[in-house]
Amino acid sequence: MAHFSKTQYLDTKVGTASQPQLHLMLLDGALRFGRQAKKDWADSATAVQADQALTRMIDIVEELVSGAATGKDKASKSLEEQYAFIYRALTASRINHQLDKLDSCLQLLEYQRETWKLACDELTKQVATLPSTPHLASPAVSSLSLEA
Repeated sequence: MAHFSKTQYLDTKVGTASQPQLHLMLLDGALRFGRQAKKDWADSATAVQADQALTRMIDIVEELVSGAATGKDKASKSLEEQYAFIYRALTASRINHQLDKLDSCLQLLEYQRETWKLACDELTKQVATLPSTPHLASPAVSSLSLEA
């Protein structure tokens, strides 16, 4: 049995995920780096690690903004505005060393994550309840004939 490294596992997980699941993974990453930044922020010995984690969080939120900006519907625009707000607040938090802004962003992202998790779960349920029909059950549409 082959041993998969963490990177290979993540590559496989990302490569097989649906769009909503990818979005959820981005939210998970942003929250993970945000929590790490908050933890490291308290100790001056880990200030560099806090800044690096916060930078990674900001990068992920920027990707969320970009992803939402590609949508043309009202919901996409609303998400884009929400993520842009979080992006600006995180940037201000980093520049001004405001832990309270980071806390607010973490709360907003946690709410987003819970919402996306519910949506992903619902989507999985809907897909699971679809009737499965073998590909040979439907008549083939073709002008090719096998008769002589």
